Amino acid sequence: MKAFAIYQPNEEPSRQVFNRLKKSIEEHKCDLDLVPFSASTPETIGDLEYTYPLEGETKTVDNLKLVGYRCSDVKKKIACTLSHLRLWKKCVELNEEIMVLEHDALFIRSFKPFEWVGGVLGLNNPLGATRLSRVFYEKAMSLGDGVQICPFVDNANVPQGLAGNSAYIIKPCFAQRLINKTEEVGIWPNDALMCNQLFPNELKIITPFYTRVQGGISTTT
Repeated sequence: MKAFAIYQPNEEPSRQVFNRLKKSIEEHKCDLDLVPFSASTPETIGDLEYTYPLEGETKTVDNLKLVGYRCSDVKKKIACTLSHLRLWKKCVELNEEIMVLEHDALFIRSFKPFEWVGGVLGLNNPLGATRLSRVFYEKAMSLGDGVQICPFVDNANVPQGLAGNSAYIIKPCFAQRLINKTEEVGIWPNDALMCNQLFPNELKIITPFYTRVQGGISTTT
């Protein structure tokens, strides 16, 4: 399986965490073809409009309460979503499922491709990777081993999905639906767009988890 790792090749901290990701894949003998993927940056995004609320703002869309993410530069949020959007388009172009990794993902056990049902599969341990991470972790562990529906951890009107989008497998049909939704609503944080409410029963997780976040630098805040 192709695993595309989003990183910034011109930034030393990003190269360092990418190298740790690469080493973890090698150490756990994961059956993956790791493909470095240069991230979109604020300098390369053009004039894309961010339609999600800004920090401190809220609005309601399709019965969803949207609350602005913490961010010093909204162009970083746009760039992050654009990186994922480009890979969704790559998934459709290849017409095969792919793995999407952010540079700070780290494998904690061996991965080999397997069959599963759904649109997107989260691989990440939620601890330290998402809000309400302890709630997410406990709910995930209570489901038992294997592929499960992604749990809700907050009020039903709050967009919620995978435990951060730093490590997931996506299928072409679902990638196209994400592309279509982006064209409909505009640029949102990729993890807010890919939520249980907009895509019921399509978001899955698996335990035991395959990855965790390394922690440290953030390129979106």
